[in-house]
Amino acid sequence: MPDSILSLKIMSFNISSGVTIDGHLDLELTASVIEGADVDIAGLQEVDQHFSERTNFTDQIKWLADRLNMHSAFGPNLIVPPADARWPVHAYGNALLSRYPITSYRNHLLEKLDSGKESEQRGVLEAVIDIEDISIAFFNTHLSLKERQLEHNVKELLEIIREKKVPIILTGDFNANPDSPHMLKIEDELDNIFGSTALHPATYKKQGDHGQKIDFIFCSEHWRVLSAEAIETQASDHKPILATLQLKFEA
Repeated sequence: MPDSILSLKIMSFNISSGVTIDGHLDLELTASVIEGADVDIAGLQEVDQHFSERTNFTDQIKWLADRLNMHSAFGPNLIVPPADARWPVHAYGNALLSRYPITSYRNHLLEKLDSGKESEQRGVLEAVIDIEDISIAFFNTHLSLKERQLEHNVKELLEIIREKKVPIILTGDFNANPDSPHMLKIEDELDNIFGSTALHPATYKKQGDHGQKIDFIFCSEHWRVLSAEAIETQASDHKPILATLQLKFEA
């Protein structure tokens, strides 16, 4: 047990590949948002790794980790072979940044119910992070817009999480509102940092039939939520959300 009470600042941020709300590529602005919030661990969605011309084939997670002096992990969900074997593989997916060492990580590819071109491969990035001699399990995901696919992948996600007996944090863009049956299934097992649908802020800035309260941070009963907020920024079409979590210790 650490000498002091452990508290962490956790962010969930769909960075839209570093493209701002007005359509300009500005990864420095993305980094500045994370840096300004003094984040300990950030779950990032829509991250490019040498993906395409839209982001100048940048390894975005490496760039951010170097810029912020943080540990990192990347979970590729879409992988495209390069036209030339000398070039890096083009990948797109979820990532995380951590001030603390990442002991191990793996990417779980979730089952696709539709093999058509319109069906995007989804995944859950899982990491073990060591903090002052305590190990926590951190999960980050970006789920489907399609109702049937979303329902199926939430079941898979919960099966993965149930295996863990350590403190858990889950971040992500879930493409569902907090009062949807899918999110309520997650809330049966984990706590939503905002506590209720009414208090959950709108996080998606563009109109869409999948709703606006779609970005989440969940945590296991090991944690006490000290604060929760959405951050105003032009860095993405999503607002990042930020929570301060304090680990509970049994007497």
